[in-house]
Amino acid sequence: MEVAASVGGGDAKTPDSIIAKHCNACHGSGLLGAPKIGDTAAWKERADHQGGLDGILAKAITGINAMPPKGTCADCSDADLKGAIEKMSGLK
Repeated sequence: MEVAASVGGGDAKTPDSIIAKHCNACHGSGLLGAPKIGDTAAWKERADHQGGLDGILAKAITGINAMPPKGTCADCSDADLKGAIEKMSGLK
């Protein structure tokens, strides 16, 4: 029964699930200069140079430096990505 129950659902995207699956590999450790999760100062500095949260979102959508477009979450909506960025950065 448990196997059948786990096969169907579970596709709901939350900021935490997106971060765990698509962002943590680089943003967890700061790999290749990625701002670390929870380092609000680093995210704010980046936001100041890229036009705020919307500027960061635009770069996340198109990709930046070693980060591929949408950070490997090709089926994430812009709103999904924005939620993950807000959660990682502490910015609103």
